[in-house]
Amino acid sequence: MFLDRFATPQLPPAFKYVLEDQTPILVRPLRPDDAPRLRAGFSLLSQLARRRHNFAEQGGLEEETLQSLFNRNPKEGCAWGAANMKKPDEPGIGIARYVRVNGDPSAADVAIVIGDNYQGRGAGFVLQACLHITAARNGIRTFYYDVPSDYDRIIEHLKLMGATHAGRADNIDRLQMPVYKRPSDVPKGNAISRRFAETFKKLHSVQEVADA
Repeated sequence: MFLDRFATPQLPPAFKYVLEDQTPILVRPLRPDDAPRLRAGFSLLSQLARRRHNFAEQGGLEEETLQSLFNRNPKEGCAWGAANMKKPDEPGIGIARYVRVNGDPSAADVAIVIGDNYQGRGAGFVLQACLHITAARNGIRTFYYDVPSDYDRIIEHLKLMGATHAGRADNIDRLQMPVYKRPSDVPKGNAISRRFAETFKKLHSVQEVADA
């Protein structure tokens, strides 16, 4: 529907989304009983993926980090996860979370990690769109991303989605991006941003599924 691009999608508590390669996925906020799957998924990440996505380079998933994903008050933080509906035994596809910046109720830090086997298939777009929608409804206006300076692909990817450079320290680039409420807010000047805007539009018509 044409007017959908001007409205903020209403996200169900849990819903089905179909990736660009037609893989059906379950998308919902993370909860405490997801802990075993998160630990299993973390163990499958390469060392490089852990470093590039703001997780520890070695060892297991720290309990403090794990517990921070199970939220609480969306004004303070939120985490969404995705799983392959055709492969329920898999740990999961990926997660995306934001945590409010101390002292600034209108800004939050973001981290996103997608499993190596699901890179480039659109899962990152849908999880990030869920973050934007949730954040916008809770008064957050700016997202910050801390990315290793040698991760050129994701830095360029974020810039194409509307992020700008906000600084660099200790080989980490900090980027900032406006929080988007609706598809029409997303810049349309390139293929990456158009894919992200299209994901936003698809969230208007997602099918709610039983929580699982």
